[in-house]
Amino acid sequence: MNTTRGIRIVILAVGILTWAVPAWTDGREAKYSGTVISVDWATATIVVEGMGPWQMKEGVSQVEHRTISVMPTTRFVRVERASGVAPSGWTGDFVESALSERQLKPGDWVTVTLAPHAERPTAIRIDVGVPGDL
Repeated sequence: MNTTRGIRIVILAVGILTWAVPAWTDGREAKYSGTVISVDWATATIVVEGMGPWQMKEGVSQVEHRTISVMPTTRFVRVERASGVAPSGWTGDFVESALSERQLKPGDWVTVTLAPHAERPTAIRIDVGVPGDL
C-alpha cells in the first residue's frame, strides 16, 4: 500500500468515528436515584447518596455521594402511586404534582434526571417520591 492511500484511509476512518461517536452516546439523559443528604440553595446544589452495581469494591456495592447542580429551570415533581384508579384510568398508576424547590429536603428519596452533555452533573428534573416507586 502506498503512503498516500494509507493516509486517506486513516483520514476516512477518523471521519467515520467522529460521525459515529454521537450515535453511541445518543444524548439520552442519565438518571441517578438516592437519598438527599444536603440541600444548599446558596450554591444551587444538592448532594444525593446512592449506590448501584457500578459502584463496586471487592464485590460489595459502595455508597456514593454525588453533588448535583440545580438550575432555575429544573422541574421539581412529587410522584406518588394512586391508591385506586389514577386520572390515567390505570389502577396504581403514578400521579405527578408540582413541588416547590424549597420543599426538597434532606431525607427525601429522589430520582434526578441529569442534563446530557453537561460539564458537571446538572438536574433538569427531580422526582421526589417513595423508594421503589420511582
